[in-house]
Amino acid sequence: MFRGLLLSLIALQLGFVGEYTDESAKVKTVFNSSYCEIVSNLIDNAQGEILICMFQFSYYTDKPESFSNRLVSKLIDKSRQGVKIKILLEGGESFLGKGFYESVKEITGLLKQPNIEIKTDRKQKTTHAKFVVVDSKYVLLGSTNWTYYGLQENNESNVLIESEKVAKEFKKYFEKLWKDSGISAPPYSETKKSIFYGVVKSVEKKVSKKGKPYTILYLMDGMKVFITGHYDLVPGMKVKIEGKLTTFRGKEEIRAYRIEVVK
Repeated sequence: MFRGLLLSLIALQLGFVGEYTDESAKVKTVFNSSYCEIVSNLIDNAQGEILICMFQFSYYTDKPESFSNRLVSKLIDKSRQGVKIKILLEGGESFLGKGFYESVKEITGLLKQPNIEIKTDRKQKTTHAKFVVVDSKYVLLGSTNWTYYGLQENNESNVLIESEKVAKEFKKYFEKLWKDSGISAPPYSETKKSIFYGVVKSVEKKVSKKGKPYTILYLMDGMKVFITGHYDLVPGMKVKIEGKLTTFRGKEEIRAYRIEVVK
């Protein structure tokens, strides 16, 4: 009975009329920070596709061990393994404030990677849904935002559903939102001249054979950045990089024109 009621509520959320049921579905309740382990396992075990619809997804330089930061790294690692990832975010209506909008820009910059596509919803439409669909089989949905407080501090309630039928309906809903949403952030591999955001992992100050100083940065996501001159940067700093994505000795790197530390 619980399962039937739950799936009826899901049907209403999807905008369907009537009851949608799958008596074979496996349903698990997920409360508070236990969400972290569940979503981590879903991402780690994903084989083909991850769809994420989230109201708020934030990165924190002042909380480097926060779980939302770890989710950024996990998604980047998974994309490099060939898993296709689509992320749909609330774009930041005016009533949400400038800070919300800047957070969206930051997370979009950090996740510009091969196999990751990101969109925000269109203006004057608030996307408050929070769900993840993995490999057309698992759906994790509920109240948890991918923020420090949502993942680690707040009282939150969610359910994990294992059902290809339910996942199919949520995938349809996601694709509808995706189609109706705003402009995509350009895939990382297609970006030529752009602005990048990242967190410094290590810094190497060097001098060329001609006596010209240059700096090589390695970012947390593995990207290498080359820029002329020496810069006083240290690991953990969040930076905004203006530059061009190039290929050197078969590997992608950023040739930067300008770097600044951002808070």
